[in-house]
Amino acid sequence: MRLLADLGNTRLKCALADGRKLVATWAGSHAQAGFLDDLQGWLAGEAAMIGETWLASVAREEVTAAVAARLESIGPSPRRARVSAQALGVTVGYERVDELGVDRWLALLAARARGLGPCIVASVGSALTIDALLADGRHLGGLIAPTPDAMREALYARAPALPRARGEIAAFATGTASGIESGCLLASIALIERSAARLADHAGARVARVLSGGGAQPLRPWLDEHRFLPDLVLEGLALWAQATLLPGD
Repeated sequence: MRLLADLGNTRLKCALADGRKLVATWAGSHAQAGFLDDLQGWLAGEAAMIGETWLASVAREEVTAAVAARLESIGPSPRRARVSAQALGVTVGYERVDELGVDRWLALLAARARGLGPCIVASVGSALTIDALLADGRHLGGLIAPTPDAMREALYARAPALPRARGEIAAFATGTASGIESGCLLASIALIERSAARLADHAGARVARVLSGGGAQPLRPWLDEHRFLPDLVLEGLALWAQATLLPGD
């Protein structure tokens, strides 16, 4: 069985995969005390089932090295996923392929394998990322923006007198706390919806909205019809691992 690890800027998510099927998962924030020990404890319980390890990371190199060392402690050295210009029917649209985060790339591979194109793949993590994928697998490019949480913190930093109480989400808020809460969240919704509309114009077809990431849940009630696929990066990593190990690949 494969151990898959998706290491982001703030969180690590792991899964055991039987082919493409994810059968066990674990997640934690690498900013929290005891993170590596918690990871080690989970790994120790699953070690007997792990045959190989695959790692996708956008984290700082020192964090990546520390996590890789723990992964290696229970089995073979992890194999790192790297972005390639063309893979599994996806053609990257970035002028410099190495600038596209490996997590976004893996999510695109998974979306393509699910037959979701044309689609907008939006992920809410340390940042809000949005990628446009056509039905034929062409990636048109994407956007990077602050998450609602990051918007609020930036606003508080610029205007310390603002109330930090959490408000209610409303189309038109009737108080300052709710105005901040609503403005920051609905700004993200507007960006996703605008991206979907522009892709629909380009593709001349209905566009699917795909939502992923650890911070996605608060957006869901306000986003038009969409697919919520929280394990999309791990799905893509499972696909990439499987394809990489095929004879002749």
